[in-house]
Amino acid sequence: MNIKDVSNDFSVIDKVDYLNTASIGLVPNTVIEATQEFFIELARCGTLALDEEKESLVYDNLRKEGAKLLGCNAEDIAIFNSVSEALNSIAWSLELKDGKVVSTDVEFPSVTYPWLRIARKESIKVKLVNAKNWCISIDDLLDEIDEDTRVVALSHVEYLTGQKHDIKKIAKHAHEVGAIVVIDGIQAAGYLPINVRELNVDVYITGSYKWLLAPFGAAIAYISKKLCDRLEPAFVGWRSTEDMWNFNPRKLKFASTARKFEYSTSAYGVKVGLAESIKYLTKIGIEKIYNHNMKLTEILAEEINSTEDINVITPENRGSIITFKINGRDVRKVVEKLHKLKRPVELSIRQNMIRISPHIYNTEADILHLVDNLRKIIKGL
Repeated sequence: MNIKDVSNDFSVIDKVDYLNTASIGLVPNTVIEATQEFFIELARCGTLALDEEKESLVYDNLRKEGAKLLGCNAEDIAIFNSVSEALNSIAWSLELKDGKVVSTDVEFPSVTYPWLRIARKESIKVKLVNAKNWCISIDDLLDEIDEDTRVVALSHVEYLTGQKHDIKKIAKHAHEVGAIVVIDGIQAAGYLPINVRELNVDVYITGSYKWLLAPFGAAIAYISKKLCDRLEPAFVGWRSTEDMWNFNPRKLKFASTARKFEYSTSAYGVKVGLAESIKYLTKIGIEKIYNHNMKLTEILAEEINSTEDINVITPENRGSIITFKINGRDVRKVVEKLHKLKRPVELSIRQNMIRISPHIYNTEADILHLVDNLRKIIKGL
């Protein structure tokens, strides 16, 4: 599939310059239809539509597609409802008692909160490496990872600045001191080529509703076999066992794969939708999507850098996000005017800065539309 052919799959882009995938991605029509069809059939027909075999396959199909996306075996994938749920489940399963967890002070809160909560109960410390101008020095990060470190918890691509961490280098250093590496990939998976084995991480989690272009309510987590084999899940339920249809209340025998972290019935239709969306994206080609997105961010960075009173804070090692300050202007007034254009521009304000995040449904014309109007608005203010 050619990226130029996707425009018909996203009805809103004819009306809006949608540059806000880092917040919520648009869902292709085919994925919407697959999700709705599953939900309607289940609601109308119950077990006539979803017998035990089909209920097993809902997660199996997503595990298979998730494994293709992340470069691992399906047995290494666990299905969750959200990245936060997965992070908490794995964090508590580690049963940390001492040492420290290393992260950063510009992380999305969901990445640090599980460890901060555990630190209230156990004798562990959470060390947040300080950013400089909103970005993290890899040297500062590596210096903090020492023999006391039990876990390194980071985003692959930072939600605020779009900074892309050198996960392979970080993981190598962390493993040298015996630390586990847990990565939140929700701002990366869907456009950034990922191979968790090459990255050499222990855990890699991503969610449905941003760059993976699926509905809310689904997440996939790669858990390395070495780590999975030694952990007991903190949360358990009927799906956690080797034979989930055995229904034996007297004996808890975990599944031998990452499936043991799956514990409950959930919104299955969303999982169907995520599997379909991953198929949609991989059919286009993740490498092709990456090149497309990075070309758009490169054009945006060049145009913005040549615009008076704008200061880009996103570094060169970035994902598909560009964030910038507007000096001497009320950012909310700027965004308000962008929203009122004949073809409105949809974006995010984060930390009083503007964040732009293009994806497959965006074009160079979208970027230039934003920049041209941004310059006019800034001049007018």
